[in-house]
Amino acid sequence: MHTDTDTLHFLDDEGDTGVVAGLVWRLLVIDDEPDVHRATTFALAGVKILGRPLQFLHAYSAAEATQLLRTESDVAVVLLDVVMEREDAGLALVKTIRQDLRLTELRIILRTGQPGYAPEIETIHDFDINDYKTKSELTRTKLYATVTAAVRAYEQIRKLDQLAFYDRLCSLPNRNKFIDLSDERLASEQCSNDVIGILDIDDFSEINDALGHQQGDRLLQAVADRLKLEFGNNVILARLGGDTFGLMGPLRVLDPVNVLDLFRTPFKVNDDSMVVTATMGLTQCLGAGIAGRDALKDANIALKLAKKNRRGGFVMFSSQMGADIRERVRLLQALRHAVECERLFVVYQPQVNLPSGKLVGVEALIRWRNEDGSFVSPERFIPLAEASGMIVAIGDWVLRMACHELVRLQALGLPDLRMSVNVSQIQFRHPEFLERLRLAVADTGINAKCLELEITESVAMEDPDFMLETLHKIRKMDISVAIDDFGTGYSSLSHLRQLPIDRLKIDRAFVTELNNAVMGGHIASMVIELGRNLNLTVIAEGIEEESQAQTLLRMGCHEGQGNLYAKPMVSPQLIEWIQARQSAA
Repeated sequence: MHTDTDTLHFLDDEGDTGVVAGLVWRLLVIDDEPDVHRATTFALAGVKILGRPLQFLHAYSAAEATQLLRTESDVAVVLLDVVMEREDAGLALVKTIRQDLRLTELRIILRTGQPGYAPEIETIHDFDINDYKTKSELTRTKLYATVTAAVRAYEQIRKLDQLAFYDRLCSLPNRNKFIDLSDERLASEQCSNDVIGILDIDDFSEINDALGHQQGDRLLQAVADRLKLEFGNNVILARLGGDTFGLMGPLRVLDPVNVLDLFRTPFKVNDDSMVVTATMGLTQCLGAGIAGRDALKDANIALKLAKKNRRGGFVMFSSQMGADIRERVRLLQALRHAVECERLFVVYQPQVNLPSGKLVGVEALIRWRNEDGSFVSPERFIPLAEASGMIVAIGDWVLRMACHELVRLQALGLPDLRMSVNVSQIQFRHPEFLERLRLAVADTGINAKCLELEITESVAMEDPDFMLETLHKIRKMDISVAIDDFGTGYSSLSHLRQLPIDRLKIDRAFVTELNNAVMGGHIASMVIELGRNLNLTVIAEGIEEESQAQTLLRMGCHEGQGNLYAKPMVSPQLIEWIQARQSAA
């Protein structure tokens, strides 16, 4: 034996000095020689690293170590012999630990009594290890230093992982960690009856605005605590971000009705008792090959539908929803291509004075024609353009095209002809909208009094202060304003009376009802009466038959628009239509 007191001595009568209670660093010794186990525990007996003692675990082969690491948690450091049952058993185990067991935090120190089997430089380069030592050079002091360095690295990695993969507010895994954990569960093939759900607290932004972010944070903590108390280790629970939580587990445990019932009891937040509701989107489509990230996307699709249609309830994802989303994506890509290839164009539908039949205006309408000559309905692509933000550029282009067309039409001897242009909610609220409107009028040289903007009833009724201010600015530019689709929303009459508008437009659905013996056009009649009382011009759209026009005329409607007079036409057709009417007059 070596006489240096710092040398490790292999003693036959030393037992395991592992500590089993309190906070410890768990160190796994893997070696096929029992003397190495005894010498290691003797050398490190009683030492503390970063204030914690060591707890020793032992394995005498790579196979035994693999099984132990599958069941034991929080192993900080592995002291691993290179040559055991096979010459490369230790190196193979490193790959198993990192790739199969996915233990990335655990630190590995390779030890060998036969360095020729694994050259030091190549091994350190090729394998994810902390250190590589021969057994002869690991004196007690050097062993302590090597293990201490590995423990420090383990602790630093753990702290970084906490920052990267855990939500500090609620002490839960974050979105990235939830995806990793769900991937592991999906790979285990024990999730045939599992669901992945996203739980969203309703109106949470309003809670933050009204009570402050600190109270909002405390509410999130209270929700997280209740979910943890209810589900424990039965489900994977995470805070995905903001006011949304992710859950994965058996459907019998995560029955959405039962989950939402947890919100029936008020949450105790400091001295306040807060009542909130939540909405859920779930997916049970966890078949072979699906990844956690994809399943989470499906659950999010279901959540969006639930927030839109079943607030305070839940929606379970279906394959049809996925097909709808894919169709929307395909259509959006096609819309971008159509814009680039100039396949969008503007048509114009005449508007007439009902008593005289005189042409008083035209409405500009956007159309989309595919390469094969087929058309995409505006009801399909306009909402998509709004959701994607493309409507701002498209709307600006339509406005300018309509202004240029108005100049051409007025040159035909119609100086007072009105041009109506639809403006979407997204376009209307854009910070540059008024400036773009002013430039369009100035650049085209039109008489602003002949331009009319149409906004829907729902747009007109939201954010009263903003609407009132913006509409007054539009009116100061001498541009008139019409409320489109009137009667389909739930307008406040007191608010409507304050708005600086010029025209109410009866929705085509109520014009169609004029032929219904039961309904008899009651809503159309009420809209006309309301317009007359507010000194507003009333125009009806969707007039298809002469009988409808006559009924509207008797009710006192001022103007009309529809296929009875003319279908929407491109500019050359419209000019021909106008010239034909002028010749016949």
